[in-house]
Amino acid sequence: MLTVYLVEDDPLLARHVLGAFQRASDVRCVGHAARLSQARDELPLFRPDVLLTDLGLPDGDAIDLIREFGCTDVAWRPNILVFSVFGDEVRVLEAIESGADGYFLKGCSDPELLDAVRGAARGESPISPGIARQVLRRLGAAPAHAAAGGARLSPAEQAVLRLVAQGYVTEEVGERLMMTAHTVATHVRAVYGKLQPARTEVLAGSVS
Repeated sequence: MLTVYLVEDDPLLARHVLGAFQRASDVRCVGHAARLSQARDELPLFRPDVLLTDLGLPDGDAIDLIREFGCTDVAWRPNILVFSVFGDEVRVLEAIESGADGYFLKGCSDPELLDAVRGAARGESPISPGIARQVLRRLGAAPAHAAAGGARLSPAEQAVLRLVAQGYVTEEVGERLMMTAHTVATHVRAVYGKLQPARTEVLAGSVS
C-alpha cells in the first residue's frame, strides 16, 4: 500500500482527488493540507511515499515546500509530484529545478492521476504531454541541445520526450522505440535530473 499526502487548497478539487484515492485499493492518503504551514508540520510526521502538491497556496508558494523536501539529504524524502493549473514554462521548470520528481497538469483523468502517483512511488518521474513539450523546448532549443548549465539531451531522451509530447503513454513509447517501459521511465527521470543541478549537487555531497 503506497501512501500519499495531498496539498490542495481548493476544497472541491481536494474532495475529488481524495475520493479517487479512497476508491483505489493500493493507495492510502495519510493527510491533506490546504496551507503550507500545515504541510510543513505534518509531512515529517506522516512520511508519505508521495507528496502530491498544488503550487499556489493561501500562505505561500509550494515551490518553497518542494525545495525544502526535494533537495534534502536526510534519510527520508517524499517523491514529489506537482499537480497544478500552472502550465507556463517558468513555473514548470522552477518546480522541477527545485526538486519535483514529476509534474502533471490539472484536468487529467482520475486513472491518469493515480498512475502518475503510482509511478512517482516507484521512483519514476511522471510527465504529462504538455510538460514534455516545454522540457523539450528548454533542453532541445539550442543547436547543440545544450541548456543553461551545460545539460544535454541524449538522442534517446529526445525521442522519448517527443513521443510523450504527442500523447503516447509509457508502454506505447517503449513499443515504438523498442525499449522496455522501465527504460522509458529511466530516460524521463534522467531528463528531470538534468534540470535539477542544485539537487544533484546536494545528493552527490551526501554520498561523498
